[in-house]
Amino acid sequence: MIPNKEISRSDFLYAITYQRLTRGGEATICQSNNPYSLYKFFTLSDRAKPMSQNKLEKISRLYELKPQQAINPISTISLNDIIIGYEMETTPNLKTYKPYQLSPEELKYFLKKSKDILEYFRTLNIIYGDIDPRNILFDRTSGEIKFCDMDNIHLDNLPMDLIPEDVEFYETTRPLDFGIHPFGHNKMTLRALEMDPYLSTKREISKHFKRPAIKIIKSMQNPQDFNNEYLFQYLKK
Repeated sequence: MIPNKEISRSDFLYAITYQRLTRGGEATICQSNNPYSLYKFFTLSDRAKPMSQNKLEKISRLYELKPQQAINPISTISLNDIIIGYEMETTPNLKTYKPYQLSPEELKYFLKKSKDILEYFRTLNIIYGDIDPRNILFDRTSGEIKFCDMDNIHLDNLPMDLIPEDVEFYETTRPLDFGIHPFGHNKMTLRALEMDPYLSTKREISKHFKRPAIKIIKSMQNPQDFNNEYLFQYLKK
């Protein structure tokens, strides 16, 4: 079973006040006292709230699986015997980047590597739905890439907790399946190139992609028609 770390209320308050890195809709990410780990506390208005059973089960499974190219949990964290988050591994040089911050060569590497990781996740029965640069960490020096926010995956019979807009659209015409990997990765690729499945002209598409990409992009307009192909393979050099 995954280990547990009990913290005091004063430690929790200190972390979210002085060690906070980011705060999202359901959680606060804080630096731990270890440069190679972070805390993720589930919070509401800076108050700790219990981690859901669904997330706890996923975190426990991820601790067992230890997937490569993922930010994995080290332990759960409890306050007054209630699990409120978890500690996860990290590397100081891993950061998120917006596509425009990367050189063309780095962007192509980023897209290829993230595609490979999604295909690897499939072998572990992990559906990673929220495919976005904010959830992909990149070390520009070593080339290492890891996916974060792993507690929001779909794993076996354990569903996603927060459904992003692209997944909502996808599920309007087909159930969530592994087709979301190429679908979401294609959306990320198009956005990185300032393109869109609906508005991009054939001329714009031909500027960046080889001919088969036109059919893929058109199929993305209705997820039911999507042919589950990655655009990246047709990206021009």
